[in-house]
Amino acid sequence: MKTKMYTVGILLLLLATPVMADKNSANKAISQAEVLIESADRSDGMIHAAYLMKSARDNLNQAKVDLDNRNWTKTEIAAKKSQRDAEVAASKADATKAEKAYTDLRKSVDLLRNELQRKRSAL
Repeated sequence: MKTKMYTVGILLLLLATPVMADKNSANKAISQAEVLIESADRSDGMIHAAYLMKSARDNLNQAKVDLDNRNWTKTEIAAKKSQRDAEVAASKADATKAEKAYTDLRKSVDLLRNELQRKRSAL
């Protein structure tokens, strides 16, 4: 369900990309992609969503190549793809950590419940 929402969001973003981009917006998109990739790295994106992080870095590198070639529109599109991949990777990492925390908490609650049950039966 979340994957479908991300896919739809990415498609809408690509459709909303301006036809005529300029150098400033291309540079801004690259900077934002770099920040989002760093953020995803801090969220352990490489551990939990390595393929998305690789895609984000590949798209960022492509954006930089397009920037060097002065193709502002392609630069902005590649940078925005990179941004979305980094955001999804960070979200996936956060979701995986939350699921693990929930599982650990659930085990602790079950252990306490069993201990309480055992003490009640001993009385």
